[in-house]
Amino acid sequence: MPICSVAIVGRPNVGKSSLLNFLAGRRISIVDPTAGVTRDRIATLIEHSGRRFELVDTGGFGVTDSDNLSRQVEEQIQLAMKSASLLLFVVDIRTGLTPADKQAALMVRSSNRPVLLVVNKADSSAMERAAADFYAMGFAAPIMVSCRENRGRVQLLDAIVEHLPADPDSAISIGEPEIKLAIVGKRNAGKSSLVNALAGQPRVIVSEIPGTTRDSVDVRIESGGRSLIVIDTAGVRKKARMTASDLEFYAFHRAQRSIRRADVVLLLIDATVSVGDVDKKLTAYITQEHKPLILGFNKWDLVQGRASPEEFASYIGKLLPQAEYAPVVCLSAKDNDNLDQTVQLAFTLHAQAGIRLSTGQLNQAVEDILRQRGPSSPTSQVVKVYYATQTSTCPPEIVLFVNNPQLITEEYRRYFVRQLRQRTSLTEVPIKLVVRSHHRRATPDNA
Repeated sequence: MPICSVAIVGRPNVGKSSLLNFLAGRRISIVDPTAGVTRDRIATLIEHSGRRFELVDTGGFGVTDSDNLSRQVEEQIQLAMKSASLLLFVVDIRTGLTPADKQAALMVRSSNRPVLLVVNKADSSAMERAAADFYAMGFAAPIMVSCRENRGRVQLLDAIVEHLPADPDSAISIGEPEIKLAIVGKRNAGKSSLVNALAGQPRVIVSEIPGTTRDSVDVRIESGGRSLIVIDTAGVRKKARMTASDLEFYAFHRAQRSIRRADVVLLLIDATVSVGDVDKKLTAYITQEHKPLILGFNKWDLVQGRASPEEFASYIGKLLPQAEYAPVVCLSAKDNDNLDQTVQLAFTLHAQAGIRLSTGQLNQAVEDILRQRGPSSPTSQVVKVYYATQTSTCPPEIVLFVNNPQLITEEYRRYFVRQLRQRTSLTEVPIKLVVRSHHRRATPDNA
């Protein structure tokens, strides 16, 4: 359905990212005192008074980027304004009107978009008198807010809804997303290039500089007539190289959060370099969270002819044995090779994770597994397996009832899940195995 876009713009350090989080009611954008933290367009859907709109955070006008990406940041701001139905021009009441604000005002006016002037950091009503200088920019009366003190949120949302056009030419049509696909991997694996290729537009900044993407960026795309959210994440590096104040420290935890909220995860691996510790740790976290996983070898155009997809699948199986069930795809974001197939595979895995096995199917599989190899106890006590049942989907959770859960070894758990995967339609997704006492006296032990 058609949805208006509202872009938050302004010079660096006026609190644009804080405003996005404030209006959304949750932490989305990274907030840090360092100027220029936000580079890409960070978007989220907001609903207020019966209207839905896309709220977009942008970088700061005139930012001096530490990695010489100022031009790319400015391009993303311009793209955000071009597609917006309304602009929120944010200024800082503590610093007052600055030359940078005046320069930003010229850029805002040149967009020919409706504008709401938002004066941020007005922590008390006594501070609002200092906003008089901002009238000199020629916009309508400013709206006072304080993200820190929770002031002015409803008033600003009311004003946004009031100024949204009923049937705007700039509205975008967004279907309800069926899945969230998180793309994760180490730095320079090509995640942002892949997101742009899938979106068909420069939705995020692409650069050879490691660590270009700092935040998780949700991008809504249509593929094969189906809608999904693709989550671009910051490239991960070894934790030992991060500090608690490092922006990449926050980015790493955002990548973990993106994995947790995703329906399917694509671990993007640079096919031209060896699988490393970061890839292994990300795989471990993805499997720990029981997320359907696609192992994607990007930059396949650079290695094609030197190795086959089967050889890569065998290679990855040895290095990432915990993800032996995960399908492997070879793709090229640069050449748009195998991208649609990868997206369709994500839909397939999500559907597979939603399968509910009948009790008859499940227990027939359990009988076959036990006939082939039953659990052996580390003690003299006999291990008895009574029956199994599926309690949930996404991920599929199988509860196995036994006489004593502590007798089931970790090695047998892994064996049982592998065999169960072979005997059911849950062939390429993680299975969460829970072993319980038949009399429900023991504490559930998850695997």
